[in-house]
Amino acid sequence: MEDDLLALDTRRRLYAVVHQSPGLGSREIQRRTGMAWGETTYHLDRLVTAGLVHREQGGHQDFYFASTVPLGDRTLLRLARSEASRRILSALLAASELTVPELQERTGMSPGRLSIHLRRFLETGLLATGRRERFRTFTIVDRDRVVRLLIAYRASFADGWVDRLLETWSEVFRP
Repeated sequence: MEDDLLALDTRRRLYAVVHQSPGLGSREIQRRTGMAWGETTYHLDRLVTAGLVHREQGGHQDFYFASTVPLGDRTLLRLARSEASRRILSALLAASELTVPELQERTGMSPGRLSIHLRRFLETGLLATGRRERFRTFTIVDRDRVVRLLIAYRASFADGWVDRLLETWSEVFRP
């Protein structure tokens, strides 16, 4: 059945994009493949029905993952598709525990925007909180897992945040 579904060039192209860049929204998949909207959604639905691809709803769009991506990884990758979230992850990986004012300084984001992204990370269990003086602090729960996923899917992120982060990470934690 899988061979029959992927025999069609359209579905092979869609599947390749989803496999290489898990967590993309349907509009970004459409853009990367150059297909029409109806064609994209039709064939994505066929891949989902066949179990080759998972669809997760998040906010106002759907996100797609190859079926081989574990649930916990899907959550992190879906969030990491946002440039703002990657900037927060980068800051927290570079300095293990930061307050909102420190995150503001390192990411250039407003407190309101930070709050939205931090809440999403907290809801999924990717971040933990603590206290330093009168400030709430944020830290990544499983730093090694976050780095492993960012390395594995490095090429699928369109900006330089992940590259700069991984360069810093490798310099700090050289064996």
